[in-house]
Amino acid sequence: MDFLEKLKKELKEIKNKNLYRERVILPEDVIDFSSNDYLGLKDDLETKKAVCENISRLSVGSGASALISGYTQVQRELEEFIAHFKKTESCLVVGSGYLANTGLLQALATEEDIIFSDQLNHASIIDGVRLSKAKKIIYRHNNMNDLEDKLKKTNCRGTKFIVTDGVFSMEGDIVNYRELKTLADRYRAVIIIDDAHSTGILGGGRGTLFHFGMEPEGNVIQVGTLSKAAGSYGAFICGSKTLIEYLINRMRTQIFSTALSPLQNFVSLVNMKKLSQEAFRREKLFRLTRFLVKKAKDAGIPIRYYGTPILTLIVEEEKKALFVRDYLLKNRLFVQAIRPPTVPKKSSRLRITISYKHTENDINLLLKCLKTALESYHG
Repeated sequence: MDFLEKLKKELKEIKNKNLYRERVILPEDVIDFSSNDYLGLKDDLETKKAVCENISRLSVGSGASALISGYTQVQRELEEFIAHFKKTESCLVVGSGYLANTGLLQALATEEDIIFSDQLNHASIIDGVRLSKAKKIIYRHNNMNDLEDKLKKTNCRGTKFIVTDGVFSMEGDIVNYRELKTLADRYRAVIIIDDAHSTGILGGGRGTLFHFGMEPEGNVIQVGTLSKAAGSYGAFICGSKTLIEYLINRMRTQIFSTALSPLQNFVSLVNMKKLSQEAFRREKLFRLTRFLVKKAKDAGIPIRYYGTPILTLIVEEEKKALFVRDYLLKNRLFVQAIRPPTVPKKSSRLRITISYKHTENDINLLLKCLKTALESYHG
């Protein structure tokens, strides 16, 4: 069998298992309930106006990596703002959340170290652990008893790292950070917390630590993205000046990647300032989320809610998830079907995300169509 025939065969198997994926361009009139644009900033008119007013002075590309000639004044301003916002000494902005997590773990963890990783961490964390030279130990999802048992039983010549999402992207639940920090202090571990879905949302927008009324300490590294609540693109790592200096010198995904463009960093800076100042966006977001949860409960739709704008409707079967997705799309609603390997087998779902841009009428339409789709499916 030649190479292309092999690929065709594998694609056929993927389709037969209802796991085939393709990119779609949504019609303009579709109401999107799958975007991570929680605060409605990706199309913000004030941001667009600021871009137009400053475009003549902003390069559309950086031209090189940050260590060659791609580091610019606007990136420095962005890093200084994020560091202040997250209440840390320093910050490093990189190309994406994937580059941040894989590069950070590979740079920090050696063969003498151990990484304790939550069972449901994002794929970028999983791949970062694999790329590192450290020993890997998986603990049950958000289970602090299991984590402590593994910390207690494991001897380590180097550093113990605990890495976790702040808000888990496919569940919408929040890490038990207060207990996790207690364990990290007790067993002298370093915490790496990915605030991709927490930044802009929890803790007044500052993230998971602040949601729990806590602030960063020396054994805590905060990672986050600029592509979700901030409505832009890129990612950041926040920590001590020593940590950031080390990463600038050792983090391969930063050293060998072209820096983000000044134009992109400008958008991020404008939107980060907006999300830090405009609490009304979060207030409306959570009001709409609670509205949907109550209406879904009244309608008998078993949506899971953990206090964040990420809601899940578990349907188990891949085929059923696709049926519901397609039915909704016919009614101008988009909710993506999430299937293995993104989520475990038998847990295919509709992942619903609420945005500041939604209305109560949008939500009422979604629930009406969801109920009809679920009742119409016959396997």
